Amino acid sequence: MPRTLSQRLKWMGFRLRLIIEDRRNHAYDARHNVETAREMPLEAAGVDEDDVRRGNTFYRATWERLIRRAIDQLGIDYSRYAFIDYGAGKGKAMFVAADYPFRRIVGVEYAPHLHAITRRNCENFQSTMQRCFSLETFCGDALTYELPAGPVVCFMCNPFDEATLERVFEAWRERCAAGERDIRILYLNMRNVREVESVLAAQTWLEVEARDTRFVVLAPRLSDQAEILERSEAA
Repeated sequence: MPRTLSQRLKWMGFRLRLIIEDRRNHAYDARHNVETAREMPLEAAGVDEDDVRRGNTFYRATWERLIRRAIDQLGIDYSRYAFIDYGAGKGKAMFVAADYPFRRIVGVEYAPHLHAITRRNCENFQSTMQRCFSLETFCGDALTYELPAGPVVCFMCNPFDEATLERVFEAWRERCAAGERDIRILYLNMRNVREVESVLAAQTWLEVEARDTRFVVLAPRLSDQAEILERSEAA
């Protein structure tokens, strides 16, 4: 019973936070001439019923301050990196990232209606702080998307179920094993990153560079290149 009560209190706290952040989301949209705040079930966004669960069933805008806090922890020369938003939704993280001097920004989204909104938002987006002007969109499955060559930041805010998340991490591991080791991974969860702790803990080829309750920054370990290559050859 105490544990159930604790879970209920945490959920009530999260719901209250959503109300507060919803106002901030709408204010962000008004400032930047976009529409990212309105929530949407994935079925209504054009996703087949069989694929809805893979995308955690629902679109919800990520909080601006959370995105910024995570990006600020990267410790990289942004101009060398492409920023790839997995599960871009309506493009909120793309637009926040555009205030940093990334080489390019790509939003990957499998829901057709969300992708269409993102494209429209890209055309309308306005920011006096914008430093990256190369914003691109890709409508398709994250499992079939091929990362561009060179340094990349892979961003995601709880976009997949665990099975899909595992496959995405495996694709990144294989890319790293093939020699493209300059990768940073930002995983965000507006409730708590521990919800996918089993998946994160299995990524022994990565190390934590920064961590908070709601985000974690990961990068390839410098000491285990041989292990990565050995696992790749064994597969």
